[in-house]
Amino acid sequence: MMAFLPPLWAPVAACLWAALATVGFAILFNARGVDLLLAALGGALGWGIAAPLRGSGGSEAVACLVASMGIGIYAELVAAIRRRPASIYIACGIIPLVPGGGMYFTMLEYVRGHDRQSLSIALATLLTAGAIAVGLSVSNALSRLLALRRIGARIGRR
Repeated sequence: MMAFLPPLWAPVAACLWAALATVGFAILFNARGVDLLLAALGGALGWGIAAPLRGSGGSEAVACLVASMGIGIYAELVAAIRRRPASIYIACGIIPLVPGGGMYFTMLEYVRGHDRQSLSIALATLLTAGAIAVGLSVSNALSRLLALRRIGARIGRR
């Protein structure tokens, strides 16, 4: 798809597409103004973390775990600065990571009668979705431990 771009620009373009997808969902979730831009930045950040981890031979679940931790910490910090709930940035930011293709291919293989292949894809999809949930939980716990809310509130007052 992005074969016409020089090798350096392909990851940048992928992050921009992730940001654009995130903007669509941010609009759906009624984010406005600067929050729209910050949500898009969170989606691009998540994709920018996950893509190199996938490309280096890592598993999809590990890539999504690390990326969702990054999105969660980013969302907590931005939420503290902007004095908004972190869920606005988290819900929008994880959209590019959601394994929708895995869900689709699970059903496709099941409908075709390939039960073993369907089960294999379903387990990989569930592992990826679980990794996203664990990453967000860990980032929430880390942000509370590190008191990111207080740090962000100090930054926001300036």
